[in-house]
Formats: sequence, structure tokens, C-alpha cells
Amino acid sequence: MDMPYLEQPELHTKAQYRAALLQYPGNFKEALQQAKNDPKKTLFGAAHGIPSPYVTKIIASTRPDFIWIDVEHGIFDRRTLYDAIQAVQHHSEGHTMAVVRVPKHDGTALSTALEAGASAIIIPHCESAEEVRAFVKEAYFPPLGQRSYSPWTFTPGISDASLYGNDPFNFKSSNYHITLIPQIETVKGVENLDEIAAVAEVGALMFGPVDYMADAGIPLKVSKVFPPDLVAAIEKFATAGEKHSKPLFGAAMVPEMIPLLIKQGYRAICVGFDTAGLARFFKSGLDAAKELAQQVD
Repeated sequence: MDMPYLEQPELHTKAQYRAALLQYPGNFKEALQQAKNDPKKTLFGAAHGIPSPYVTKIIASTRPDFIWIDVEHGIFDRRTLYDAIQAVQHHSEGHTMAVVRVPKHDGTALSTALEAGASAIIIPHCESAEEVRAFVKEAYFPPLGQRSYSPWTFTPGISDASLYGNDPFNFKSSNYHITLIPQIETVKGVENLDEIAAVAEVGALMFGPVDYMADAGIPLKVSKVFPPDLVAAIEKFATAGEKHSKPLFGAAMVPEMIPLLIKQGYRAICVGFDTAGLARFFKSGLDAAKELAQQVD
């Protein structure tokens, strides 16, 4: 081969949804829409709770479609979150997009995620369309919202490239690319699913089964058989997504779940959790080592 990089196009990353510059969000809104129209384009990603950009880089190097960074329950401080989101895009060469779940009332986490280049924001414990509209106000630049412009992410002539005309500050990149994902986790949220799903800026819906069970007073237990009340809530959730043409966002605990999830309307599916994957990796290695040790005469 012995040729310069530019003469080996097979090495060039084809990042379909990236922005003009990797510091700006990829177009998760369009990616979801294409997956909605064609299930074969369903997005697959990884869930990231270990607060380490080093771990982010390792995950991003595998080039999933997205990495879901959980700031609500993961211990990400502001600098770690910013660096992790940048690592998602740079270490995948723009192929991977960052989806961030922020604590519901944490404006600092939200602004950090957006300014670092997050492509989607998950709204936890969402219970009304009014709550979604409050996030619209904070997540989008005018005319859609009232998001504040950061002078620290922009340098004229250096970091002002955009895919869109007349967009020197990349307001269009953010407004066109970023989407909101309300997470339904309470009885009230399920009751208001129709109005939540009807908000235009909602790009997908997410369900939180454990928190829903706790809120609904359903006994918590690990089982392959879901309680009837939980099944009814999940069915209402999926029906709202179908009615309003909103894809569903969630996770597959085992790969065998994927065909069923796609049939239910899921178009963005996490197929691995960093903490669980790491624990299982070491547990399986230790178990195998102990078993082999018993075979030694």
C-alpha cells in the first residue's frame, strides 16, 4: 500500500451525520428519522456511566452510532463531561454522537453538555409537555428557544464552519441537529404521554421501567415476566410513539431482544453498559480461571 493517507480513501471515515466541525453536534435528529423510515438503519450504541474520558475514548474507538452518557446517575463533573463528549466525536472521527441524560433541574450540566457538542438530551422523569417546552427554551438558540451563546466555543475564521448557509455562529447546526428525548418514569408521565409526544422538538421517547414500578407501587423484583400494570404502561408508551411518529430509545439487555424491540418501534438501542460489561468481563475470566485450576493434577 505504502501511499499517503489522502491516496487511501478506504481509510477515510464516512461520518454521515457529523457537523462541519467535530466540536458541534452531529445530526441525531436526522439519524432517528432515517431509522424511523427504515428499521435496517436502527441506531446502536453504548451506555456510559464510568466518569472517565479515557473510557469514553475506548468506547468511541469502536464507532457505535451513539454513546449515551448518563450524568443523572454517573459521577461526571463539568470538566469530565465536556471532555467525554468531545472524545465521543473526535475518537470516532465524527461517526458517533453523544446522547446525554442530565439531572432534571441542573442547568449547568445541560449547558455543559450542549456547549461540548451533545446531539441529544434525555429529560429524566418527564411528566408533561410543559416540562419539555422548558427544555426547548434552554436547549435551542433563537428563534426556537433562548439558549445563551458561548464565546468559548467559537473563533471567527477558525471554528465557524457550518454545513448551512448564513450560519457563522452555528446556531442552525445546533437547532437542526439536536433533539430532545423525554424519559417517562412515573404514572403521571404515562398519563400525559400524548401531550409529551406531540411536542415538535421531541425526537424520541424513552421509558424507565424500574422508576415507573416504584412510582406505581408495583413490587420490585428481577423477573422475565413483567407485571400486568407494567405491561399496560409499556404498551401505552409504544402506542404514543407510533401515533405521533416518534421512535423509541432504550436498551437491549441481551442481543436476542433486538428484533422484538425494533418491531415495537425502537430505533436507538443501547447494546452494552460500560460498568456491567466490565464486571462481566472480569467475572467470566475469574470463573474460568478457577475452573481450570481445579483441573490441574
